[in-house]
Amino acid sequence: MAISIQFASFEKIRTHILSLSQGMKEATRETARTLMLNAERLAKDRVRSPSRKPNMGKGNYFRSIKSEFQDGGFSGKLESNSPIAGIIEFGSRPHIIRGNKLLFWPGAKHPVKEVKHPGTPAFRVLGDATEEAAEDTGKIFESALKRKFN
Repeated sequence: MAISIQFASFEKIRTHILSLSQGMKEATRETARTLMLNAERLAKDRVRSPSRKPNMGKGNYFRSIKSEFQDGGFSGKLESNSPIAGIIEFGSRPHIIRGNKLLFWPGAKHPVKEVKHPGTPAFRVLGDATEEAAEDTGKIFESALKRKFN
């Protein structure tokens, strides 16, 4: 008894596997890019929402929120270069503000020398937006695969 195997079509199999591999890479990149854009949209929606904290409208912090996708790989980032981004994201402890000429607000009789700030809660705008966007990873990847291979 003998079993013969002929590899005449091995080149076709190799080409098909390489095509699948490239398609998977493209679908993965498309998924990562879509997730980053979704995270940016979710963060901006939260900031401008009148019903959710921090309720900051479309000011400097809103405009500073950006997503970036690293084209060479499969990763991206959601960031804000606003000076208050860390406080918005992580909050602040109670503290005293002294000697600032801006210690005046509507309704105050005159500028004050110091204010006991109660601290700021962490709003986790960027973190929550990223986590919420990541919940759709499977759905987005499946959709990208269908586009690549249908």
